[in-house]
Amino acid sequence: MAGDAALPLTIFPWAASMLGVGGVAALRYGWSQPKRSAAINALGWAALIASVGSGWLDSGAWGVAVAALVTMTAAFTALAIAAARSPQGRAASPSRRAGMLPPPGEPRRIGRRVATFVMVVPGGFFASVALALSVRGFGMWLGWGEANANVAALYTVPITWAMLATALLMQTRRRSQITTLLACMLAAIPFVPTGLGS
Repeated sequence: MAGDAALPLTIFPWAASMLGVGGVAALRYGWSQPKRSAAINALGWAALIASVGSGWLDSGAWGVAVAALVTMTAAFTALAIAAARSPQGRAASPSRRAGMLPPPGEPRRIGRRVATFVMVVPGGFFASVALALSVRGFGMWLGWGEANANVAALYTVPITWAMLATALLMQTRRRSQITTLLACMLAAIPFVPTGLGS
């Protein structure tokens, strides 16, 4: 039993970790370009998804946890380097607010801003929980076992919430945002009842 308990500590999911680092590198490169590239962004997100899948196939929940730790370390390093290299801002204060407040004299559009917040934060979280429950139900249906299915569901929420928030904030039309949320919720419906059960 002791040998079995110590076995996961000797397993390092190299492929999953390298995919995670590659995904971070692709996204950092794509976001640093003057014009966003949909192909590079898609490649980066695909590598991150493949990292999660590869880690799961390699070592289950342990593999996903280790790969996620390596991926987050790579992301932190990339952001730290970018922050250290960025020049000191000299622009006027209003131009550095990233659209948080409109220039003087323009409408504030508070209702639109509140609607965007509601869709991205609580709406995205609700859709992420629904997807997590569907992942748990799908895992139980595949015979993963309750512990692995629960871990997979817990990992699904922050990952899908971050991806949904990014996708929703990049969409300029309200109809596209609503369609994205509805698509996620509808895709989760078949497995939510199983995910709620034991």
